[in-house]
Amino acid sequence: MNRDQTVLIDRLRGIAPPTGGSKGVIACQCELGREKLLTAPPYKLVKSPAVDENKSQTAPITRELDEYKCPVSHILVNFRAPLHPNEVFNKVFPATTPVKFVKRKLAKLLSVSNSNLLLTKNRNVLKDTSLLSDLKPDPLGNLNVDVFTKNSDDFSLSAIPKESYVHELLHAIIPKKKAMPFIAIKFKVRNQGSTFTRSYQSTMKIHEIKKNLGELFKIEPDNIVFLRGENPLKDRMTLMDLDYDKYGIAELELLTKNHEKLDLEKLYKEMPFNDVLSIVVPFGGTLKQINVEIFSSPIKKPFLGGYRNVNTGVIYHHAYTQTPQKPEKLPPEKKNCRDTQTAEEKEKIYDTNYSRATQMNCVHAYIPNVTDRIIVPKHYETYDEMIARLNHAHYASIIQRTFRHYQFRQKVAKWLKECMERIARMKEEERLEREAMERRLRRDLITKTFPKTREDFDQLYAMVDRWKHAEIARISQLHSKGPKIAEFTLLLDKEVELLRCIEDYRVKVKEDSRKLRDQRFLEEISKPVAWYGRSGKLITMETIEVQKARKLKELYNSFIREDMDVKERMELMVDMKFALQEFRHYLAEEIITLLDQECDLLVRRCNAHQLEFLRRRIAGSIFRLIQTSELNSGVTKSKDMRDYRKMQNCRLYFCELCHQVKPYTDFPLDTRINDFLICKSCSWKDVNERLWIDMTPYRFILRAVQRDERRRKCWGSLAFVLQEKDIFFIVEKLWHSHSAISECNDITELRLSRWNVKEDWSPWNCFLITVQEMKAHLKLEAPDEVYDEELVQKVNTIQKLAKANFAQLMAVNKRYTETGEWQGVRAPADVRADGVEPI
Repeated sequence: MNRDQTVLIDRLRGIAPPTGGSKGVIACQCELGREKLLTAPPYKLVKSPAVDENKSQTAPITRELDEYKCPVSHILVNFRAPLHPNEVFNKVFPATTPVKFVKRKLAKLLSVSNSNLLLTKNRNVLKDTSLLSDLKPDPLGNLNVDVFTKNSDDFSLSAIPKESYVHELLHAIIPKKKAMPFIAIKFKVRNQGSTFTRSYQSTMKIHEIKKNLGELFKIEPDNIVFLRGENPLKDRMTLMDLDYDKYGIAELELLTKNHEKLDLEKLYKEMPFNDVLSIVVPFGGTLKQINVEIFSSPIKKPFLGGYRNVNTGVIYHHAYTQTPQKPEKLPPEKKNCRDTQTAEEKEKIYDTNYSRATQMNCVHAYIPNVTDRIIVPKHYETYDEMIARLNHAHYASIIQRTFRHYQFRQKVAKWLKECMERIARMKEEERLEREAMERRLRRDLITKTFPKTREDFDQLYAMVDRWKHAEIARISQLHSKGPKIAEFTLLLDKEVELLRCIEDYRVKVKEDSRKLRDQRFLEEISKPVAWYGRSGKLITMETIEVQKARKLKELYNSFIREDMDVKERMELMVDMKFALQEFRHYLAEEIITLLDQECDLLVRRCNAHQLEFLRRRIAGSIFRLIQTSELNSGVTKSKDMRDYRKMQNCRLYFCELCHQVKPYTDFPLDTRINDFLICKSCSWKDVNERLWIDMTPYRFILRAVQRDERRRKCWGSLAFVLQEKDIFFIVEKLWHSHSAISECNDITELRLSRWNVKEDWSPWNCFLITVQEMKAHLKLEAPDEVYDEELVQKVNTIQKLAKANFAQLMAVNKRYTETGEWQGVRAPADVRADGVEPI
């Protein structure tokens, strides 16, 4: 590297002194970073006193501060992603740049849509017309901005490439290497001390090579780390950026994060064997590419005997050879030997161990005749006479008849037992269904009488709406005009009264839930710190903050008591007033003012009913004081940090109505939506834009489908992904709330069954029928051959509509099914959290 290149690199790093600067211009010494040094204007002279040219100038750091002024004409914007706290991207913009141009530049670098990008500061969304100078940067010209996406697209700030002018300077000073189509990488495994070589295309990236080695060695790609020296390689780096030699060979170190050993035998077992190899050979001053052809001519293995498996058809040989043998003069198939076909005969004389008697009388042996029998020949009996005498056919028929009778009795007993079990099982199923229906009706009656959640109040509003339409239909049948108008007027009054009663009860329930939530908050901050020691015992510790929180809890509970007399309450308010006078905060001053008002009213002998709203306001102000970390001596600081971390780690979305960034759990779920736009609170409050729908029967249908899929062990079914709104759309919009067979419109009797029993349940594989029809339908293997053509055509049409409406879900299901990732994504329905949110 020559001197000019060294000077250029020093200038790029920002360490070389300025050469040949103009008069009145001094080099910038602010800590704006390397990029701002290259783009920010220099310090300008504010006042120009007479300077002696012969007098030597001092360094800019040692001069007076008021002599030179640093204009903040450029702002260094630090982009941060709360979803990835470790990733930060810095870029310098002019101070007069609008936010919309900043968004446009950042969207181009991140390769995302400009309308999908969202910039916030202190959880406030930045307007597109705002200037960077209006966002109050710090004195050094730095500005921190958080980056979000509306539809939660994944992005990486660390993956943004460097600026173009930096690449141009680097390519100007670094000599260019000869491009290679293929690069051979020599991997050195640090943990095992072994080496292996693989060849890849020069355009491949590091994360693709990690994926290839992960599939080869059966490990996770994220567990592999490539080192060049002691620096890890980035995943977006290509092989052509490596320091390879003139033959296209590069050396890297391979390291696994969990020190997992690699099985190199799998590598050499799966090495490809080509018939033609391309070799690069140095030829003089150039490189020459030579093609080498490989001829493979293995020997024919001689058969030296063996056997064949009759079940599998595999032939096993008794012997094998690895090297070719000398050819024999006579091949084995032409050899004939008599020794292998003739048995050898030998004669040998044996003598018994002891003497044995014979059946002939002699002097030396005596054989008694006590056990002898005299056999007299009888009449000769032919075979036919013997068969007639034994009569085997008669006795065989008796045995067969008796055995068939025994088998028949066994079958009758078995049939009777199965019939009785089936009748008992049917009675048990009817009893369970009846009890389930009674429990369902009892639960519905309880929720209608004592509603607590938004779904319960939706059910009440739906009941009022159904009653109103029924009354309108009844009144419309009247012929005279006067009574009809009077009936409509009475109907309107009744409807208003019902809605008013429901709304009053809803406000009361909301107030009760708020009180419970406040009590849970006080219990949480006053709970002692607990952990398990080495011996497994539970250890609790009450810190100073916990003790202060317990005192605040007792103070709040004593203030909201209603059984105190006037004297005790006056003493309590005076003590609280003196305790709050040491705080210089608007909330404390407001509470002191309210306490003075209540004291004045108590002196004037106002009763508790007249002071109800004032005491409620004071209690709310005291609770806000307890929640404020500045006034409670850091009691709720740890809880605020936990809430912030929880908000930081979850996915956030922007609500278009309330203009707040909220987690995804605060938005309604629907498989047909493409983005989260309106949160649950805004969608429930906007009564004019939605209808009152009772989701209880549709929720029951969804749970019945999920119960059937769990019974079939189909954990990858789409029934565990759909929500109540999807079931309402399928039943109401596609099947029109009627059974496809009997046209039954009773929603409590309808069920969504599988159309093809052998396939998983899905919106395009369902069939709306009654319970009894479903029991008969699930026994059919080919429903297309059983039902008539008109019904089959109707079902096929509705299934096509379902595929069109659930196209997004269908694409996701196809992708996860082909990749086999359903088991890692899906969880059983019984462990899912309840989606009902209290008011």
